[in-house]
Amino acid sequence: MLSNAKSHVEGALAAGPWQLAVQRTCLIMLVVQNSVMVMVMHYSRNNSSAGSSEPIYLASTAVLVVEVIKLLLSLLLAARDISLAHPKSNAPELAAKLYQSVFSADSWKLIVPAALYTLQNSLVYVAISNLDAITFQVTYQIKILATVLFSIILLGRRISSRQWLALVLLTSGVAMVQVSGSLDLEDWKERLTSLLQGGGVPSALTTARFSRFKGLLAVLAASLTSGLTCVYFEKLVKDSLSSVSLWTRNVQLSFFSLFPALLIGVLWQDGAAICRDGFFAGYGPVVWLTIALQAVGGLIVALCITYADNVAKNFAASFSIVVSYAASAIIFRTPLTLHSTGGAAIVLLAIYLFNSRPSPRPALLPLRESEKDSKH
Repeated sequence: MLSNAKSHVEGALAAGPWQLAVQRTCLIMLVVQNSVMVMVMHYSRNNSSAGSSEPIYLASTAVLVVEVIKLLLSLLLAARDISLAHPKSNAPELAAKLYQSVFSADSWKLIVPAALYTLQNSLVYVAISNLDAITFQVTYQIKILATVLFSIILLGRRISSRQWLALVLLTSGVAMVQVSGSLDLEDWKERLTSLLQGGGVPSALTTARFSRFKGLLAVLAASLTSGLTCVYFEKLVKDSLSSVSLWTRNVQLSFFSLFPALLIGVLWQDGAAICRDGFFAGYGPVVWLTIALQAVGGLIVALCITYADNVAKNFAASFSIVVSYAASAIIFRTPLTLHSTGGAAIVLLAIYLFNSRPSPRPALLPLRESEKDSKH
């Protein structure tokens, strides 16, 4: 099974011109979607209730709505695949085939990634609510390290020394952007005191730093969860791609994601708030745009995993750092600091090093007989 997954990965990397065009199209779409989604989500979480008494929308309800939309879209695409494969079947027969495909004997394998995906989405909302757009976008690229690690474990992927150097540079770039804010000595002392001692009445600075620390913990947990679930889903899709379509797997994933999103997120975590304010409290055009971008992003990610792999998908998402960095400076008036600019440049260098291949060494030509004689 491991060799089968490896052959699929190698086949995707050695694709023909048409497959290569599809890969690049999917990755470009992911760059655009990810850049826009982060800025819109940041605005929706921090500005949606500004100047009004209406509470901010609940992340748990948004996660559930995203999964419902993904389920419906994937269901339509899966039904289209089945209708193309069985053009002579009528509607009841196609519905029966779709049901059998979705609830097949191995559909239970999607339960674990479904639960982890729901947890990841919730952690992303927590992180984006406590971090600025640039810090979240760059720090979230730690998922590349987790993805590579789980790709080595589950897919048997090999990483060269040049690529490991790129990963180290990537981590350094993330750290530079993370500490890009200008903190004096007293700020650092108060931050360390609040983290090590705790308790007491926090000052304004301590409260801000604790929220930032909470956001960093959330984005770290989301990165690890993303790496594990993405590689597991990639292995599952590519191992069964000849018998189960991509959109059928997406239907299964979204269907099983509804249960933890509903039971844990909506009912258990925010049940009281929903009963008090309503399920769609705080929803507006920006919130619905955020939900739509996340749902479409789930479909784009599925395409990237199928036609490329998770590592390429995450590096494409990393490229959106530059887009978000420039756009945040223009839209949100975020100041461009030397640390942030240098960190983004190092991230881009890491992307280049990871994907570039060292030039082959020139072959040594055999010595002529006269040259051999002159050597002696």
